[in-house]
Amino acid sequence: MNKLNYILITLLLGGSVSLNAQKSKAVSETQLTDTLSVGYQMNVSSQNSSYSINGVNASAFEKSPYVDISKALYGKVAGLNVYQGIGASPDNVSTLSLHGNAPLILIDGFPRDITDITSMEIESCYVLKDAAAAALYGTRGANGVVLITTKRGAKSGLKVNVDYNFGVNTQFRSPEFADAYTYANSLNTALKSDGLDTRYNSQELDAFRTGIYPYDFPNVDWWDQTMNKAGFTHNLKMSFNGGGEKFRYFTVVDYYRDRSMLKKNTEDTRYDTTPTDTRLTLRTNIDADITESTHMKVGLVGKLQEYRGTRYGRTNIFRNIYNTPSAAFPIRYENGIYGGSSVYGANNPVALLKNYGHTRNMYGTLLADLSLRQDLDVLTKGLGAEVAVSFDNIGGMYETSSKSYRYMNNSASIASDGTLVTTPIMWGTDSETLGHSQPFESLIMRSDFQAKIDYNRNFGKHQVSGALIYDMQSIVEDGRNNSRKNQSILLNATYTYDNRYSINAVINHSGSAYLPDGDKFTTYPAVSAAWIASNEAFMENITPINLFKIRASYGLSGWDGNLSHELWRQSYISNTGYNFGVNAGALGGGSEGDLPVIGLVAEKSTKATFGFDVEAFDNRLSATVEGFYEKRSDMLVSGANSTSGIIGITVGQVNEGVYKYKGLDASLNWNDKIGDLHYGIGASMSYLNSEVVNVNQEYQEYNYLYTKGNRVGQMYGLEAIGFFNSQQEINNSPQQTFSTVAPGDVKYKDQNGDNIIDEKDVVKMFGSSVPRFYFGFNLNLAYKKFEFSADFQGMTGVTVSLLNSPLYQPLVNNGNISNTFLNEEVYWSPENKANATMPRLTTQENLNNYRASSLWYRDGSFLKLRNLLVSYTFSKSQTRFADLKVFVQGTNLFSLDNLHFADPEQLGVAYPSTRSYWAGVKLNF
Repeated sequence: MNKLNYILITLLLGGSVSLNAQKSKAVSETQLTDTLSVGYQMNVSSQNSSYSINGVNASAFEKSPYVDISKALYGKVAGLNVYQGIGASPDNVSTLSLHGNAPLILIDGFPRDITDITSMEIESCYVLKDAAAAALYGTRGANGVVLITTKRGAKSGLKVNVDYNFGVNTQFRSPEFADAYTYANSLNTALKSDGLDTRYNSQELDAFRTGIYPYDFPNVDWWDQTMNKAGFTHNLKMSFNGGGEKFRYFTVVDYYRDRSMLKKNTEDTRYDTTPTDTRLTLRTNIDADITESTHMKVGLVGKLQEYRGTRYGRTNIFRNIYNTPSAAFPIRYENGIYGGSSVYGANNPVALLKNYGHTRNMYGTLLADLSLRQDLDVLTKGLGAEVAVSFDNIGGMYETSSKSYRYMNNSASIASDGTLVTTPIMWGTDSETLGHSQPFESLIMRSDFQAKIDYNRNFGKHQVSGALIYDMQSIVEDGRNNSRKNQSILLNATYTYDNRYSINAVINHSGSAYLPDGDKFTTYPAVSAAWIASNEAFMENITPINLFKIRASYGLSGWDGNLSHELWRQSYISNTGYNFGVNAGALGGGSEGDLPVIGLVAEKSTKATFGFDVEAFDNRLSATVEGFYEKRSDMLVSGANSTSGIIGITVGQVNEGVYKYKGLDASLNWNDKIGDLHYGIGASMSYLNSEVVNVNQEYQEYNYLYTKGNRVGQMYGLEAIGFFNSQQEINNSPQQTFSTVAPGDVKYKDQNGDNIIDEKDVVKMFGSSVPRFYFGFNLNLAYKKFEFSADFQGMTGVTVSLLNSPLYQPLVNNGNISNTFLNEEVYWSPENKANATMPRLTTQENLNNYRASSLWYRDGSFLKLRNLLVSYTFSKSQTRFADLKVFVQGTNLFSLDNLHFADPEQLGVAYPSTRSYWAGVKLNF
């Protein structure tokens, strides 16, 4: 296949491709062909197939510096949305959503976790989303499928690739907490608005401002004391590829080490709290032709992971960093004892980070798969049989050292005459020895067995293919009722006439171990068809058109991912509420729990798609447009809402939920060159509209209280119409029932006119937690040996709530307050009530103010520059030893959005979002 065809197929699949002439030879060794896999080792032609297949090739992953390979898919595949993830490296795994649902992940055709693979291993990544493709996977296919294939060995001499990346990770929109003086003033204001005595007098406020008593009236920036300005990442990858006629191999060694921005212990040498994520992965893929008709494939992956950090937890620590005011206590007192208090206990963030002990999580992963294919042309031409098995074992242990420490508080105050008064109180003990444990953490065993008989043959203009497949999947995990098993037998048949008309039919009889005996299996039929109009005689003279294909599909598939074991059984619980005997004493016993789910079935998806693919202008332009409709039924929803309590027992769940989804996916790519300048522009977009049809909602007094007809994930709340400015205004307004209100509290609209503000005044508002429109676009330029690329991702029609940010509930329940809040908002006070954007400061829980309402909802739309790359390649003739590419790169460089104080994808208490800068080299020997 020539270079032009490679580029066109790549762009058609929504991918990006390096156009640098110096790299074309290397890329051609693993380039995509017209033959694509849809799973179960079934290959289809991208030109003639009726399946909806969209994806990227290896170059998309080669440009991504992340260890989480799903981040390479930001905005690259129409229909697939990638949410960036939260936390430091061990926890920051992006979430994939295909039309609002989490897809099934297959690696080389076997169900696996996306974290099981690294970027250098990947040959291609496809999304299968039409009805026929979903039906292939039965009770696991309704959400669509992300199919990742790994690289295989090629017939050639040994080829070695070496990549090294170094990253500097910096904080992106991290919170800025108030200093002690600002906090103390704000606390006094909040206490006064609550009708309580103020906490600090004027001399104490002045002590915070001047810092005259640093131990008694401290000013500690807990964020700065626990966080470094930057973290660092190293990633070294090597691949080895080669082989001959009978035996081919592909091997990858991947070493990764990330040092997070949390600080480490520098005081106690008995343990190490350096927050690191270290991984070593080794993959070997082997292809062997045992005979001319017998072929074997083997895949082996070994992976070791080690996470280190404080015993308190790399994520838990942030609750204390966010919640502890700068004025609460010093890090240590003059005598070296940690600061603490009766209010905050021993939760000194620095002490928890450094002197609480350490933890070391260790995981070992072994993934193995084997397939054996026998061509049966000796019986009849085109007949073959194949058996494939996989077995994965993932185990974890953790090592901890535990330690306790003394903490104290001077309970300082300053008298009216300026005298400093202290009453030291001390708690706890300093450990003389460390506690130590090495417990077992987890064990997961996954297995899959697939057997297939297939037939593929041409008869003149007629092409016939089919496959009979048996598939059994199993996951066994430690703990009760954690196993999952699925079984399918399916028939797939395709007929193509003269490369113009193609029809494909699937019938899958698929079952789940979650379902009751006798009802475990359901049949899922589906059909798809395509008309390759560009191969018609009347299209021959339409010169701009190289390919024009129209395709459609309709069918059923299932999803058991929302089920659990024994839902179909009656549950029983312990009960101590029975009263017997003369004195009617309470006696324990058993009682009925929730009723079983009657007629339990897997969730069903009825899906239809219609789309077309175009390539034109000598294949410089490629476009794909697809409309889809899906009805999700038999969803588990609460049964208590529609069942009268008169039966005296709870109805847990029922299979009565119904959602509808419809929308449009599209991608457009243009690739061309002007002299030595090669350029490519690509874009993908998805529009998703959803509707709640039935969630078994109970009777509502007012029509606006029903969720039927609203979007999935729709936001609901009270309509805020301002703030109460006086007690008279409160007296003349509808009664607010959530808590006692005072001037400065939120005022809500009485939707039903009953002069009471309660749950009956909750209405739908703004958008949904699921974006309505998500998109991405990319630019690739290459001039001689220079390359430049930029990748953008965005979404609109998504609503977020400021209540998810602790910064927006300042001082409540002994909480903190931030400059972020004070700079962004104006809280209500008698002096600034005309300009107020937020309610009064309060130290109380205040159920009236801090509840879902229009006051807190914000547009969560954004456009982010996910990746910016500049590189230069030195050819082997220049270096004398290898092709050498050097590059610099930036990720998450900026975000255009309506939130300025935080990442719109991360509002909660967490490790900060990162903006990263990378440099590296790539060597091709």
